[in-house]
Amino acid sequence: MRPNFVTSETWTRFQEYRARTDYKVRSQKASENRKSKKDSPGTCISKHNGGSKSFRTHAEILALDKEDLTPNDVFLHVHTKDHDGETFIDGRLARLHVCV
Repeated sequence: MRPNFVTSETWTRFQEYRARTDYKVRSQKASENRKSKKDSPGTCISKHNGGSKSFRTHAEILALDKEDLTPNDVFLHVHTKDHDGETFIDGRLARLHVCV
């Protein structure tokens, strides 16, 4: 369904572009990359459990309870299971945290 702010001509061109084989190949590859197994080669380290809230929003909420909040506190909050600060959701995140 075409959004109101997109012209009919633009929408038609967009649909034609998405129907191209090269687009479908790139799209499929990107989809597979996003679904790669945790802690496997090629997985990005940006997995987090912050939900739809931005990191800044998480930081503001955490700052209500902790006066000397650090970037590391926010990192631990959004990258650990149940925000426990210990159980990382991905092994790569745990290794990254040790390096920092």
